[in-house]
Order: sequence, then structure tokens, then C-alpha cells
Amino acid sequence: MDKNTFLLQDTEAFMRGELDNVTVAGGSIVLDLVQGSYVPYGCYTSAPIPMPLFDALWPSWNAATPPGTAVETQVRVLVDGNWTAWMAFGKWSLYLKREGAAPRERGPLQLMPDCLLLDSKCATQVQLRIYLYSKNEKATPAVHLLGATVRMVDVIPSGGRPVNRTLHLMPYLQKRRAPVLAPWMDLAISLASLTNRWGADILPEEFAQALRDWRKPDGCDCRNLGFAAAAAGSWGFPAWLCWGGLNILRDEMRKGYGAVVALQATPAEKEHGLPDRRFAAVRGFVAGASAPQVLLCDPWADGTDFDAETAMPLDDFLVAWDNVALLMRRRLEEQPAWAPTHGSAWIRPVGTDAPGIYRLYVNGEEHPIPDDFCALGGLLAWTTPDDHPHATTAHRSFHFVEPEAGGIRLESGETPCKYTVYLIDTSGCMLVGDVTV
Repeated sequence: MDKNTFLLQDTEAFMRGELDNVTVAGGSIVLDLVQGSYVPYGCYTSAPIPMPLFDALWPSWNAATPPGTAVETQVRVLVDGNWTAWMAFGKWSLYLKREGAAPRERGPLQLMPDCLLLDSKCATQVQLRIYLYSKNEKATPAVHLLGATVRMVDVIPSGGRPVNRTLHLMPYLQKRRAPVLAPWMDLAISLASLTNRWGADILPEEFAQALRDWRKPDGCDCRNLGFAAAAAGSWGFPAWLCWGGLNILRDEMRKGYGAVVALQATPAEKEHGLPDRRFAAVRGFVAGASAPQVLLCDPWADGTDFDAETAMPLDDFLVAWDNVALLMRRRLEEQPAWAPTHGSAWIRPVGTDAPGIYRLYVNGEEHPIPDDFCALGGLLAWTTPDDHPHATTAHRSFHFVEPEAGGIRLESGETPCKYTVYLIDTSGCMLVGDVTV
């Protein structure tokens, strides 16, 4: 690990910290169990972490958060020999309308939704703290990873050794995804590009729901990198943020890993419709004396999904990139118990009372879709078979619709047609069912 990035992610590392109403079990931090019930809250505090002189910090955490539980990451830094106040980055849970930190200033500190900036000052140490909460005495959150990365002062990020390698990530286009989630969809797509190369078959919409930052507009980017790393962790993929140079991306590529990066658009790119800042997945490098290039899966490309596989001149990439990357590792088990659920539903017609309307049934019981399901943030969609098979479900053509009469309207044609229906709630949990109409 680079000297400016620090990760805690196993029993031995966690045991070096201070445990208050929490314990370390199975390599994770969990709430204490007292007479068969979990305590309602607890806190883990790391030992002070020496860092190179820095002026910005990004925290990372991965945690299982069953319904009724949450975690909250806090940091403080050592400035001029004194510890600052603790700064919190918002409660995190799949099952909350989670909100990142509201932007505010406190002395030299500028708290942003997913990072801490220092104005006119520099820090030399970091301390991490994470609170665990539970409203259910039979459930506890479980913290698998806790970390921080800092932007070093007066250090030119290393370029590292050139590498020639291409990874086969899964490409998806922003314009083919759910329009209502568009403001943060490129970040979700970039996560799916990384995870789905390992056979995960997660829809970008599932990630978009799980990483959504529900805070009100405040002038900051609504895409929260800390929440994105936590969302990937919710499906069992260890993920964290890292500040550094091209050497980090090249080293990741040598090991066979991609990365998620943010790119600043040029005036010419903005004229062509690109946003000021966009997220993409790095899938490789072409090293050459004449024109070295960075290979991307860029959700903002034109054309079909596979046109998202683009290349960018290395010099242009270095100008556009802010030196922060989200890194990820392959998960150890196919579908961890704590991951958002992916359930099956029967789809049945309502009948003559509501022609063309189909409702979902789960475990034999009707599962009506509330009229305001989509208005409150949920997603309802259908697909039909395309003329050729796809590498992942997300490559199918999705049609996003509103619920009707507690169900979904599916049109019949001259010949029978198989529909697949998808119901995704704000936690990223999904129900899927097939019906032939």
C-alpha cells in the first residue's frame, strides 16, 4: 500500500484500535453481544496514523448493514501539533435515505460530502473512528474495511513504469440507463464495469440506488465517492479510495485490476455535450513512444454499449484526472449474506378488472406496487428478449415505467412475448420475474 493510503481490514489490524461496546469477530468490527442481544451502539477508534504532510483526505469504509443498522465514519487530523474536532461523513446504510456530510467550514477545515480539505494549513496525522448503530437487538452492522487516503503536499505523483495491458471490463452507456438516476449513473456504471467482469451481473441501477446520496442540492457534486466504495463493499467487493499518480493505475493494471476515475472535461468536450466532470473505468494502457494511451470504459460515449470502450491520449488523461481513484478487489464469495437481496417473483395478470395489468407475487402472496413507488425513488422496468444473447443482463434493452393499479402494464402483441420485470427499491434490493404475454 502507498505510504499515503492506510487500510484496516483484518482481525490483527482492527485489534490495534480502541474498542468501545464493539468487538472484532470473523475479521470484522461488530457490536458487543450482551445476554443474547446486541447493544444499540458502539464505537471503534483507530490508533493515530502518521502520514506524509497533506492538505486533503478521503475516507473509505466497507460494512454490512442489515435492516435497522447503520455505520458512521468520522476523521480528525493533527494540525500544528493539535488534533482537530471529529468530522463526520454521514450515516451509511443500504436501508437509509443516506446523506453525505453537508459542506461546512471549521477553522482551516473544509468538510465536503466525501472528503476533508485543509485551507492554508497542512496535517501530519490521521485518526479514524466509526460508530455502529442498531435498532434491532438481533442484528449488528459489520465493518470489513476502514481506511483513508491523503493528498500529499509538495509531492509530484509518480508515473511508474509503462505497461501494455487491456482488461475486458463490461461497457455500458449512460443514455441507456434509468433517466431518473442520470446525475450519478456514470459512477454506478463504472462500478458495474469492474464487478461484472467477474460474473457478478449487477445492474448499474442496483449500484445507483445503493450509492445514492440523498442530501439536498448544496452546490457540491451529488456523486459521493465514499458512498460508492461502501456500495461496492455491500456486494462483497473490497473497495477503497486512493490518491496518487499514474503509478497506482499502472500497478493495478499489472495485477489485473481496473479502477474508477473522475475526469474533467475540456471546453471542446463540453461543447459536445460532456459534463464538467464525469466518471469512467480504466481498462488498460497502450504504451508506445509515439502516442501512449489510456483505455477507458466511458459511459458518456456515443453509439452502443460496446462503443463505451474508448481510448484517451495519456497526456490528455493526466490533465483531466484529479489523481483520486476508486480501487477494487474480487469478492471472496459469490453473493455474501449481507448483500442487497435479489429475489424472484411470479408475474400474474389481474384479469378482466384491469386488462393488461400484471402484478407480482412473492412466496404465493400478492406483492402490490405502491402508486408512489417510483416517486419515492424506486425503479420499475421490463425487458423482452433481444435478437441475440448478451454478456450481462444490463446489456439488454430496459424500458423504465411507472406502476399502474398496483402492478405493471405489459402490452400483448400478435404473437406471445416473454417479458422480464424488474422492481428495484432504494436499497438496491431487486425482485425479478418472467411472464409470457
